[in-house]
Amino acid sequence: MNIINNKLIELPDYGRLIVVTDLHGNLEDYNAYLDLWDKNDLDFHIVFTGDLIHAVDEKKDGSIEILDDAIKKSKKYSNFHTLLGNHEWAHITSTNIYKQNKDLLLEFENLISFKKGFIEPHLTNYIKFFKTMPYFLKTANGLFISHSGPSSNVNSIEAFKKIFESDYSHPILQDFLWNRYTKVTDYTRNDVENFLDIVESKFMIVGHCPVESYKVFSKQIIMSSSFYTKVKTYLDMDLSLELNEIKDVQKQLKFIID
Repeated sequence: MNIINNKLIELPDYGRLIVVTDLHGNLEDYNAYLDLWDKNDLDFHIVFTGDLIHAVDEKKDGSIEILDDAIKKSKKYSNFHTLLGNHEWAHITSTNIYKQNKDLLLEFENLISFKKGFIEPHLTNYIKFFKTMPYFLKTANGLFISHSGPSSNVNSIEAFKKIFESDYSHPILQDFLWNRYTKVTDYTRNDVENFLDIVESKFMIVGHCPVESYKVFSKQIIMSSSFYTKVKTYLDMDLSLELNEIKDVQKQLKFIID
């Protein structure tokens, strides 16, 4: 794609990849997925597709522990990746998110204060980490991975590349963080196929939308690896595998029964 930018990870046609979607502060799941990954094999990659933070149950919120560990691993291992999710984006842009009548940004600050004793400099350091997060991961065998999306406003490779030239307020970037397949106004099956043609990929994997295990939507798979599912689903794929049909991707899905 000839994009010189640290917001797009491109993996070669060899090695192995584990893909994990939204954890939302579930430290137990985070550690369980790490146990599947060999950090010392540089050709064995793991990617978390964003929304590491903001647990539904604040009594079991391991967001801080996850972030502290992810920051260390991101600095130490080139095969450890965390993509930007809308919940990390919200802290970068100071955009309030409310769930169950709770201000999640304020709840996160309270969590920092409770676990660290004081908010700063920890909040600033976490936001700095969020700003280092790539937006997308693309594999040589045809997978395109993002937090959500695609954007129906990407009608050319030039339109897509503008994301990398802009700040966090770019509307197309926001589409890739907030769009849901359940909303026809967000994107359609044709939008998925058109986008994949533009970025020269075959299939797409996202999280963001709560589904039971996974959902196939055109050439896209929406996965739930931790959040609101009894069957936790992740991808474990040989990067040299030839992908011709969506079933080829489905066969690489693995399951953890909660």
